[in-house]
Amino acid sequence: MLNIVLFGPPGAGKGTQSQSLISKYGLVHLSTGDLLRTEIARGTELGVKAKEIMDRGILVSDDIVISMIENKLDANPSANGFIFDGFPRTKAQAEALDDLLQKKGTAISCMLALEVDEKELTRRLLERGKESGRADDRDEATIKNRINEYNNKTLPLKEYYSAEGKFHSINGIGSVSDIFNVIQNRLVFIEAEIELTQLENDLEHLDLTVNDFEQVNEVSSELKRDIEELQHAENSSPKPEKKAEGSKQKAMSSKKKAVSSKKKAVSSKQKAVGSKQKAVGSKKKAVSSKKKAVSSKKKAVSSKKKVKAKPAKKKAAPKKKAKGTKKTKKKVVKKVVKKKTAQKKNNKKAGKKKK
Repeated sequence: MLNIVLFGPPGAGKGTQSQSLISKYGLVHLSTGDLLRTEIARGTELGVKAKEIMDRGILVSDDIVISMIENKLDANPSANGFIFDGFPRTKAQAEALDDLLQKKGTAISCMLALEVDEKELTRRLLERGKESGRADDRDEATIKNRINEYNNKTLPLKEYYSAEGKFHSINGIGSVSDIFNVIQNRLVFIEAEIELTQLENDLEHLDLTVNDFEQVNEVSSELKRDIEELQHAENSSPKPEKKAEGSKQKAMSSKKKAVSSKKKAVSSKQKAVGSKQKAVGSKKKAVSSKKKAVSSKKKAVSSKKKVKAKPAKKKAAPKKKAKGTKKTKKKVVKKVVKKKTAQKKNNKKAGKKKK
């Protein structure tokens, strides 16, 4: 499952990117506000409890919200994953959500936080206020308070998911398609890392299972002792009386059967180990191929980034050379002019002398 906690201050474009993620990855949108309204409208036990609390002007408890989320998860067992919108808002809620998802055999894949500076957020919200008519989008002081409240509340969550290696900052400034491309490239890494971790865990589990069976590769000392006793009894010299011989043969026969059943047990265990080792071998190959696939994916993404980030080549400026040639030309012209003026002076002097 691809389970994303999507965060962003008011005006960051969270709703737009959320819809793109839902359509691209087939995720289920999970908004706690929508869940509360749905449960209340349906008149469920949780909805009735929530309404009573809300009517008293009190915030709905985390237990009720978690129960509603659990109902939503159970209602979509074949979902590719979920986008958590508006939840968690506190560290305690994040921990409760982790416990719930672990119980369902899944986990939060990442927290994507759309980062936009306050100036741009204010501009966007004021613009949105003109179209929607919302009072809280038309007053700059209210907008500033909302942004500050978001920053203060989400800081502990950023720290919580950063400690788990799941926090990812996304630049929320740019065109909708460009921002979504950045998110997709980031998710390539995230999905690949999740798959690789899962494969490595499976491999570790298989290795442990094989180690549990390793002692059956050799015949136990107890079985060896039983075989030696049988051989000694068969090679004993004096032949006993018929009755004693009969009972001895029966004892040996039962002993042989016991040894035979032990040998069969060892053989079956050895076969189990062999099949388990083959499974481990195939799993190792799968991990190796997966690592190669992950590596190629990462290279593809990084190469895309390099292509985008590569600055345009600066055109060689021929002006400097041109300036250089002009200077040399000027020098040559000056020298020619000096020569000509010198010749004229010499000619004048020569003329005066003749006179």
